[in-house]
Amino acid sequence: MARSRAKNILIIGAGPTQIGRDTESEAAAVQIIKNFAETDRNLFYVTSDANSVIPRLDVDVKFIEAELTVNSLIQILRENEIDVILPVAGNTVALQLSEQLNESGILKELNVRTMGVTTTTIHNINNPELMNRVLKHIKEPTIPTTVVENVTDALRFAKRVGFPVLIKPIASLTKTNRIKCDNEHQLMEMLESAFKVSITNQVAVEKSVVGYKEIEMIVIRDAEGSKLLINGGENFNPIGVHSGDSIIFSPTQTLTDVEFQSLRTAALKIAEILKIKGVCHVQFALDPTDGKHFITRINPFFDRSSAFAARATGYPIANVVAKILMGQNLREIKLSGVQRHDSLALIEPVMDHIAVRFPTWSFASFKNANQQLNTRMKSTGSVMAFGRSAEEALQKAIRSVDSTTAAEQAALDESQLSEAQLINVLIHPRAGEVYYLLEAIRRGYTVDELAKMTHIDAFYFYKLRHLVKLERRLRDNRFDMAALQEAKYFGFGDTQIAHLWQVRSDEVRDFRIKKAHVFATYKGVEPTAGEFPYLTNTYYSTFEDEDEAVRTTGKKILVLGTANSQVGTNSAAEYTTFQTIQRCQKLGYKVILINNNPNALTLIPDLADKIYLEPLTVENCLNIIHQEKPDKIIAQGKWEIVTQLVLRNVQVEQLPVSRTTRSENIEADYMGVISSINGSINLFGVVGIDEDNMFIPIEVSEALKVKVDPLIKNANQHITNNGIYSVIIKENMHQLQIVSVVPLAVQDLPFLSFAFDQDFAGIITEITLNGSSKIENHPIIQGDYRYSHVYPYTQFGLKKPQNPPFSLAIGAEFQSIK
Repeated sequence: MARSRAKNILIIGAGPTQIGRDTESEAAAVQIIKNFAETDRNLFYVTSDANSVIPRLDVDVKFIEAELTVNSLIQILRENEIDVILPVAGNTVALQLSEQLNESGILKELNVRTMGVTTTTIHNINNPELMNRVLKHIKEPTIPTTVVENVTDALRFAKRVGFPVLIKPIASLTKTNRIKCDNEHQLMEMLESAFKVSITNQVAVEKSVVGYKEIEMIVIRDAEGSKLLINGGENFNPIGVHSGDSIIFSPTQTLTDVEFQSLRTAALKIAEILKIKGVCHVQFALDPTDGKHFITRINPFFDRSSAFAARATGYPIANVVAKILMGQNLREIKLSGVQRHDSLALIEPVMDHIAVRFPTWSFASFKNANQQLNTRMKSTGSVMAFGRSAEEALQKAIRSVDSTTAAEQAALDESQLSEAQLINVLIHPRAGEVYYLLEAIRRGYTVDELAKMTHIDAFYFYKLRHLVKLERRLRDNRFDMAALQEAKYFGFGDTQIAHLWQVRSDEVRDFRIKKAHVFATYKGVEPTAGEFPYLTNTYYSTFEDEDEAVRTTGKKILVLGTANSQVGTNSAAEYTTFQTIQRCQKLGYKVILINNNPNALTLIPDLADKIYLEPLTVENCLNIIHQEKPDKIIAQGKWEIVTQLVLRNVQVEQLPVSRTTRSENIEADYMGVISSINGSINLFGVVGIDEDNMFIPIEVSEALKVKVDPLIKNANQHITNNGIYSVIIKENMHQLQIVSVVPLAVQDLPFLSFAFDQDFAGIITEITLNGSSKIENHPIIQGDYRYSHVYPYTQFGLKKPQNPPFSLAIGAEFQSIK
């Protein structure tokens, strides 16, 4: 007999961050958990992500650290008497696991159902042939596709439909992307690895639609069938470049109304036929010659596109979906910001601005990686920018790339390329493509020439050509007020203008403010575009007359966010910012956050009191400081933006954490974690360090405690400031000695906070702001796990070295040591 009501709900997480997955899944999970916590359900959250913030939420949820495998999930289902599994906050990982659980028969045996998406839908989405049958049923055109179990059948299909073709493993063991094969040799080579990672030893082969426009639609559906379109996005690059590596504009820029409505209708039809209860992201290939379309991907879960849609429109997708999952319908759900509107959440968002998502890279750290853009995603992060025009949004996105990675965006110096080299990178796109396109326009390439070579819509080249014209006007008119005002309106930063005028950026700022009287103003991001009264806490800057932002009152603090995800600090930095915000609020501050990572955990609604979706540059920070007059400014350690602000006499409270990792080259056996406050030392505990230099939680025996205590008491001689420190310890001839004492590394902070059941980021924040913090020790959380790093070598086509440096990790995970 079916259970009448779900009591025990298991939310399956996405695992550690990696290329293609930032913290957007975790952000959705946090909002779902907070909504469900208001009911009497028992919540369980399972993940292998060692940087997860879920254990530190102030809500009742059981956090389970485990490898995301079918066997571990079956054990969890049995031990916790789970009624329902929720896979929509776990990306493709959770969807694949749900499919495998269903095939194993355990869901039927235990009478467990899925929430948000049915097992039938999951099965159809995981099998292209079945999905094509569904699409044909609703009269949607389908790309010729087949599923093969051997090379011969794949070659036979490819010869029938013609090369190029795309292949993708069915039920992959790892996250995989479609791989383009231009000929028989490439197909045979790629099939070998594709079969190896398929659980079912099957590979999907489909006709390529490379060169078509790539369009994305995000829709929501509730249980009674009410549906709405949240957002449409248009990829700068045509199909052939992974959408995660392409610039994306929202709303769509080049579609006719007929094309847009056709795609909107198709996306809503798909949500209906699949009986989605929640969010659904549909990707399309649109033929630029006749406007016909194919559906290329359906994601009935939270992903980077739905995260960007929420930021771009101001529509709280995850909160609304959480309420749908709890049984409410769109006509019943209230949007907290709407002051007067009868249909509540049934608002199809309208935008009065342009939003851009811009990929960022880490190739400077991986010199031998192939930087050519194709169907395999290679960007390690992204930034977003908002403006009143496509030019302004794009320019802000370009300068959103923070100084630590700016040199990596264009791997080649575009101004030094020969004509043949430039043509090659135009035809074969590579990381930092927009810089090469701008250089081509500077050299006189026409819009039609570039559109033909790149298959990028000519619209975008008119926008790039406009930016180049503004560059020339600035260069020819130094300290001209009219030229400056026009450039600022279209997104040029003070630093960019300074480069063209060959002066310091501070000179441009002084001229802009004191003589030209050109100031930044702020516009609210909300889903009605001013049609209804709406209270928003999210803003972006532009250079118009009306300012919609009102200065925050009371005691307030400006928190500098982490911007794009990078190797090294990765999602651990986002975790630290999340905890910093919460501790600042507990200390009585209203938190003003500046961040521009579209996938950021810290951008969830109702976390920060006010959000500025702005580039983390000196100019933007100074503008916000002038706007808000914060009592304090706080940042994670000393990084480039902090250094530049301090040079301009801005006082920044710097959390005493290391933004570089502990040295993996130091041989050590233990690491103690201590606090040092005004000369008083407290030992939180000790972790073991195994042969791979990874942490393993251990219970400190009396014998070990006797050896460690004297060392800890002497640790103060290595410490000059209050804070949390790592004490690296080596055992030699049964004697312990301190190798080094260093501030806790951001990269290690989330795992150590979990292992010791401490809010280390919060403690460090309080020490920084107040000079002290109340310390309470808790027993170490025991378990059969260790802390391990995740690296992007495979996605870059590189062989992972035997002992890769921790500074190149893109995420962290719990690994079983059973």
